[in-house]
Order: sequence, then structure tokens, then C-alpha cells
Amino acid sequence: MNSISIAPRLWFEETLLGATLNYQSTTNPEEGVLFRVGMSFQSLIDCDNRLSHPACLWTIRDGSLSVYGDFEELTLTFCSVDGTLIQVGVSLFGEELKAFRYAVNSLASRKKVALN
Repeated sequence: MNSISIAPRLWFEETLLGATLNYQSTTNPEEGVLFRVGMSFQSLIDCDNRLSHPACLWTIRDGSLSVYGDFEELTLTFCSVDGTLIQVGVSLFGEELKAFRYAVNSLASRKKVALN
């Protein structure tokens, strides 16, 4: 499957059911946490719809990812859903923000292609 790089340590991997958003919390993989958030096509469509509003607030159903911000900056908050609470945020602006918006839209649009 295809991979879409958003920012250092942040990327999407396309899956049969949608995509997985990955975030490595530190530059040293042995020290940090790798967050992997599976997003169904419906979740991608919902997120894409929220991203089109001037103020965005969207959370995936299991609480492992929240997206909030506006057209200038978005903050992605990754959160563990099992065990010890681990929460990490990353802010996107400029080219990284454009890449994230493009990736979500592109991946959400693939459901329409798959159905035809």
C-alpha cells in the first residue's frame, strides 16, 4: 500500500479499509512512542468535512486522535487508549498543514473510487 509523508515522524499508510496515521514521538524510535491510529474511510470523510470549516474540532471515536485548529494551524493530539495515559501533540502549519489536508482529502476520496 501507499505511504504519504506529512512531516518528520508523521505519515499516513493506505490500508484496504482506509488509512493508518503514524506518529513517532521522538527522533530516536527506541526512546519514543509510535502512535498508530487506524482510520476507516468514514472517519477520513468525517475528518475531511471538519477540516473544511474555519474552526476544526474532530476526534476519532476511540479517542486516540483529536484534530483541532483553523486554516492557519492544526494541532493533532495522539493519546493512548490502553494502559498508562500517554498524550502527545504536534502542530502543523504551512506546507505540513497543506500536506495533511491533502492526504486526508485524497484518502477519503478513495472510497468513492473503490465503490465505482
